[in-house]
Amino acid sequence: MKRNCVLMMLGLVLIVTGCSKAPTAMVDFSYTIQPKQSLSDDYMNIAVYNARMEGDKGEFDEKKWSEMTADLIQYHLQQAAENHNIPLKLVDREHMKIALGEKDLAAADITDSGDEIASAQIEGATAILTSKIMVKIDKQKGKGRTVSGLGAIAGGWGGGGRVQTSEVDKESRNITVTCQFQLKDAANNSAIFAYSGKPAQHYEKGKTSPFFGGSKTESDMTPRDKVIGEIVEDQLKRFLVKFVPTEIEATCKVKASGHEMSVEGVRAMVIDDYETALSNFKQAIAEDRDDHKSLFGAGVCCEKLKKYGEALKYYKQARSLKSKEGQYSDAVARVSTMAS
Repeated sequence: MKRNCVLMMLGLVLIVTGCSKAPTAMVDFSYTIQPKQSLSDDYMNIAVYNARMEGDKGEFDEKKWSEMTADLIQYHLQQAAENHNIPLKLVDREHMKIALGEKDLAAADITDSGDEIASAQIEGATAILTSKIMVKIDKQKGKGRTVSGLGAIAGGWGGGGRVQTSEVDKESRNITVTCQFQLKDAANNSAIFAYSGKPAQHYEKGKTSPFFGGSKTESDMTPRDKVIGEIVEDQLKRFLVKFVPTEIEATCKVKASGHEMSVEGVRAMVIDDYETALSNFKQAIAEDRDDHKSLFGAGVCCEKLKKYGEALKYYKQARSLKSKEGQYSDAVARVSTMAS
């Protein structure tokens, strides 16, 4: 009898963990956004400085990210120049190192127009591009309990029917990245274009499975460099679009809520029927105005249908209900540029 109870319990576990999930649609976007103001011919020769790094320096490679940020900036500027026939010329970075030295190359304070960087020493540069990146990594450690497979069987067969559990490690991690960029006149250090982004966060929690789970630590999470790189690149593009055409790419994961019409909406998205999907999501929202998943799905449909003003409305509503959902905030920022 005890063995049958254990088998029934294990069967219930399989039913719970193996039940069908809500449908999910992956939707890709790709835009070229034109700047509202073109870069003046007077500033086509640009020197890109290494980024000034701040924050939890013991948690990331400061020198690597200082150089990688500058390399990323140069790459996107070169892409804009080549793809859109812009006569941009970037000062060779090895030449900059010789002219300024490694220390000065990363010393520009973009918040202080009176910094002492002798940018005029860089021959041919009419503009300098500086950046400051602040990275903060907050980690929390804890413990969780999970059912032991051997313990469940032993408990059912000879332990009085009690199921044994074991303790495992679990961690959570929040990475916050704040970016500032400036394009400045090389002659007088005055700002031509500037961008000061809001702190962007990436939160992950290592969850333990309630049944036969193992240790879940930071090693199971998205690599730090990948998280930092994606945030820096996203913020950089929001700056560059101020003065050069910029390619924007994004992938949205749309998951249905528990509402039947939300499920139908996601299924319609899977086959690229965005008009039908939007109608379905609207029906779900009419019955539950707090259905943030359907609100987000409606926003994605509107964005695909190039109804940017309507998409922005839905995205903002979804974000107001689930402010920690990163892709909701990303969608608002992305479509704000298109809707303006």
